[in-house]
Amino acid sequence: MKIFTENELRDLLIAILILSAVFAYPKLDVFFVSLIIVFFSYVLRQIAHKYVARKFGCMATFKIWFPGVIIGLMSMFFKDLFFGIVFVAVGFVDIMPYSFGRWGFKVARLGKKELGLISLAGISVNILLAIIFKMFPGDVFKTISLYNGLLALFSLIPYPPIDGSKLFLWEMWIWLFFLFITILTLFVF
Repeated sequence: MKIFTENELRDLLIAILILSAVFAYPKLDVFFVSLIIVFFSYVLRQIAHKYVARKFGCMATFKIWFPGVIIGLMSMFFKDLFFGIVFVAVGFVDIMPYSFGRWGFKVARLGKKELGLISLAGISVNILLAIIFKMFPGDVFKTISLYNGLLALFSLIPYPPIDGSKLFLWEMWIWLFFLFITILTLFVF
């Protein structure tokens, strides 16, 4: 069974390349390191979304979000104005309340809680990676932590179709808690 469809692979490749360029700019000599970090962080994130979605009997597919791509590419030129922070919400997870099987497709009932949990799965992966790699000394580990922290932070924006909107719609206090943890991870520790 394939984990990703052809369209998802295309969108993931575009998102990973754009995020790598956005993170690496203006030091394009670190693009390859950035590419490796973003690849593993983003793929693990999408697998987490898919795993939780499958537990609820539905499908989660990754789609590129073109307004996010444009804002992300523009933000990389203004990195210095925003203390190195760039906009990295270039895609979103489309949660479909059905799944395909051997005998056709099955419809699943999804409420706000299920949508929130599916969205939270990917954000949690990035937060965990940020916290884990923050504990190790060295520039590479700090970079991995920073990238994952920024991915989590921008995924928490409560604007549709980004994951944060589904989490905010489900429970605002859970959204606030994860926002607080992400900010602590990025700026305090």
